[in-house]
Amino acid sequence: MPRRSPTMLIRNHNNAGMGMNLKWVKLCACSLLLMALCPVLLVAQQAPVVKKIEIRHIGPPAASEALILANIRVREGDTYSRTTVDDDVSTLWKTGYFYNIRVAEEPLDDGIKLIYMLQGNPTLTQIVFTGNKRFSTAKLQKTISSKIGEPLNERKLFNDTQEILKLYQKKGFQKTQVKYVPVIDEKLGKGTVTFQITESPKVKIKEVRFIGADSFKESKLRRVIKTRRRWMFSWLTGSGILKEEQFQEDKEKLAEFYRNEGFMDFEIKDVKFDQINPQWMVIQFVIYEGARYRVGSVEFQGNTLFTSDEIMTRTVVREGSRVRRGLSLTPGAVFTPKGLAADREGIEDLYGAKGYIDVRIETTRIPNTERNSIDLVYRITEGRQSYIEKIEIKGNTKTRDKVIRRELAVNPGEVFDMVRVKLSTNRLYGLNYFSKVDAEPEPTDVRDTQREAKNLVIGVEEKNTGDIRLGAGFSSVDELVGFVEVVQGNFDLFKPPYFLGTGGGQKIRLRAQVGTLRQDYQLTFIEPWFLNRKLALGVDLYHRDLRYYSDLYDVQLTGARVSLTRALWNEFWQGTVAYAIENVGIVNMPDPTTVIGSDGRPTTVDPVPPELRAEEGYTLSSKVITSLAYDTRNSVLLPTRGQRTSFEVQVAGGPLGGDTDFYKLTLSSSRYIRGLAPGHVLELKGRIGVVDSYGSDDTVHLFDRFFLGGLYSLRGYKYRSVGPRDTRGLEPIGGRTFWYGSAEYSIPIIERLRLAAFYDVGNVYPDAYSFSTQGPDYGTYSDNWGVGVRLNIPMLGPLRLDYAIPLTHDRFTSSSGRFQFGVGFFRED
Repeated sequence: MPRRSPTMLIRNHNNAGMGMNLKWVKLCACSLLLMALCPVLLVAQQAPVVKKIEIRHIGPPAASEALILANIRVREGDTYSRTTVDDDVSTLWKTGYFYNIRVAEEPLDDGIKLIYMLQGNPTLTQIVFTGNKRFSTAKLQKTISSKIGEPLNERKLFNDTQEILKLYQKKGFQKTQVKYVPVIDEKLGKGTVTFQITESPKVKIKEVRFIGADSFKESKLRRVIKTRRRWMFSWLTGSGILKEEQFQEDKEKLAEFYRNEGFMDFEIKDVKFDQINPQWMVIQFVIYEGARYRVGSVEFQGNTLFTSDEIMTRTVVREGSRVRRGLSLTPGAVFTPKGLAADREGIEDLYGAKGYIDVRIETTRIPNTERNSIDLVYRITEGRQSYIEKIEIKGNTKTRDKVIRRELAVNPGEVFDMVRVKLSTNRLYGLNYFSKVDAEPEPTDVRDTQREAKNLVIGVEEKNTGDIRLGAGFSSVDELVGFVEVVQGNFDLFKPPYFLGTGGGQKIRLRAQVGTLRQDYQLTFIEPWFLNRKLALGVDLYHRDLRYYSDLYDVQLTGARVSLTRALWNEFWQGTVAYAIENVGIVNMPDPTTVIGSDGRPTTVDPVPPELRAEEGYTLSSKVITSLAYDTRNSVLLPTRGQRTSFEVQVAGGPLGGDTDFYKLTLSSSRYIRGLAPGHVLELKGRIGVVDSYGSDDTVHLFDRFFLGGLYSLRGYKYRSVGPRDTRGLEPIGGRTFWYGSAEYSIPIIERLRLAAFYDVGNVYPDAYSFSTQGPDYGTYSDNWGVGVRLNIPMLGPLRLDYAIPLTHDRFTSSSGRFQFGVGFFRED
């Protein structure tokens, strides 16, 4: 608490004490006499009248007299009330103008005079820190909120000491003491403050133990809390020291963990901090687990729409990302508060799906300590079935009504299905147009003896859907790249009179990416409801100038793509049909040179292998692309479970025209599996593909073939270095068949940082549908292992740093380890 607080000095007249040597009988007699005379004395001693109020300033005035009088209730002529004066002092103190307040009484002939003595907050002229060796004065000045030139405020000074303490405690100096000492010059109205710091040695956590933990391994309990022992990466994670706020949260998490494992009587009896030396301590949680409670009987009362068995078996229960049919708390199951809440919500959804949105469910827990069980009673008030009279949209100032309505899974006239209403709100959130979506039933004037008519009111709060992004990145292949991107996620191409209007639910993106070895320009337009159907129309226009493939040539690509995409059997399946036309150039090859041989004759020398020289120039590719994808990942950026499997077919040339006739088949799959501990992820990837020509021309051009090697495939090898080469063995020329597999296990270190270990294997083959290598100089497959770091950098993007060591190599690949690095953008091979 602050050192000073408002004080009140009121002059009182005290009666003399009774003599301690009186006899007991005389004491009793006097007491009875006083009790008899009390009413007379109370009448005679009435409260005095306040005849005058005086304001006195100690030092420079901090506020005007009018302001002071406006903040006190006592007025001249009032009967004196100590309670009222106390309230006035409190009111004046809350104005923040005063450092000290005193009230004195001065007796007058016919009453009293009240003197309010007010000392304004002095101006802070100096802040001094003493005893600080661990942190600089500049660091401490940034930590506190008190500033020179501002009024000295002791509440703020007290908060400043707490912030300094937190700073020390976060770094492990738990026993550091901080106090402030103000020095006030009342006449000048100025003051200084000194923060006196007594630093303690840094104490690190040697071990965290759990005394009395019989049901779980201590290693599992340690993962529940954030207070952990010191380890090799503590300098990065900030762990290994005691943080008071975090420690209090950990105690709550530990109790929550046990109770959600059925230990309802769990208690933390004590916490011991054993300091084994000045720098290390052991933390011991002394716990009482108690008995593990299971569900005894489950009873339903008031249910007529569903039988008890139907409620037990048909209820869909969601616990986090897990979905199951049937109640989780059945007789014999471990009782958990989390499970009870999930079951209750599931029963509400069961009724809500039938339109009984007014259902009320009360749960009663009846413990039986002898059997260590809890009997459950659900009292259900079903109410009446409701249907949707009409749907109202509110709050959309930019977004058209139809953009919202087409995402709704319910319609007027239908049963008021709350499960589908929740699905509708999730869809609206998924548009990323709104910061808040509410779906509420509203009573109507419609009278129906069988059902209840209600309006569905969809209230939204729109958010900014436009974005301009500037950034830069670097990778071991692309080197330095900068980009600018303009995105509008709620675009309206046809909104008059503005060409670039908003609110139509379309998406448009313009991106320019320029670097030392590449230039990309792309315009993308998406209409997610083409022809008023759940059919996404995509249009892409792009130009790319790529100079990182080889030192002997550059690739220039200009193209357009039109696609139609829609969900198929359910939300996890997606099909796409697209048409793309591209003009691809293999350009900027060095010219052949003429040299004079030893015989004096000129000889032409071409630094470019003949297989590449044949690719020089521009090729027009016209192709149709179809793909089928199954995606159950829980996140696109950092999935931890689920899978994505896709099959893609490309057919170019033939009736589509163009300069090349080929078809390409590619199957890709990624699977994400929970690892051995929370946050651990096992990622399994596989790809296989074939490309071949058809018709009279057997050519498959360089840019349509497969390559492996680099950050996004075989990480132990140089970019695109695995597979067939020209006859000189100088340049990769790609192949017609490939396969690739990868296994990566990653663990979290801190919130945005993960460590990974991986293994990659694969190869590229010259012929279609053949796994035969080009010759004896080529390996049957290439594989590597390695470790890496994954860091998500805000405003910049993901960072990947891998070090991989080849396990096999041939005449054209190296056995040396290789770093692969990328940050700030994603590039497909």
